[in-house]
Amino acid sequence: MSRFEDTEAAVTEKLRARKLKPDMTINLFDIAVPLNAAGFSQEEIMAILYALEQDKIVAFAPGNRIRLLKRLP
Repeated sequence: MSRFEDTEAAVTEKLRARKLKPDMTINLFDIAVPLNAAGFSQEEIMAILYALEQDKIVAFAPGNRIRLLKRLP
């Protein structure tokens, strides 16, 4: 697995663990802090979030939050 795929799996796992449903928002720190502790950099995490935004799965919201637009793949 590439580092991108590892990071994508970790981010997706954290989002699923929060049991998010479409139109729910979550604070980015709730995802980033544990992933940073697990060894993922801020840049790696943001690259995944930007990819999910491009796929219209999440959208960035005010206040350092992201909104789930549709179910995770």
